[in-house]
Amino acid sequence: MRKEGKWYTHIDYPKFFDLLESGKPFAPSDYIAETPEWAYFGNGGFNPEDIRVIRNKKADREKELKEMQQIGGKIAQIVEGEEVDVIVGEGCGD
Repeated sequence: MRKEGKWYTHIDYPKFFDLLESGKPFAPSDYIAETPEWAYFGNGGFNPEDIRVIRNKKADREKELKEMQQIGGKIAQIVEGEEVDVIVGEGCGD
């Protein structure tokens, strides 16, 4: 939404929840927030407060394959956790 020469494309979450808890009817225009400068085209489009992770799919797949082991003639992936130690399988239905 554009008003008074400014874009309002974000949600003011505290205001939204206040309106929700009030029990009164409201519209999206009641809780919109002005678009931050970083979100405009040409300004990066990524919130500088967030951590950006760019993954290399090929490298991630190679790392995953290295973490897999062959156990009892089947490929298994070691999973550390409270209830599951090893996941063994060759595909769907195994």
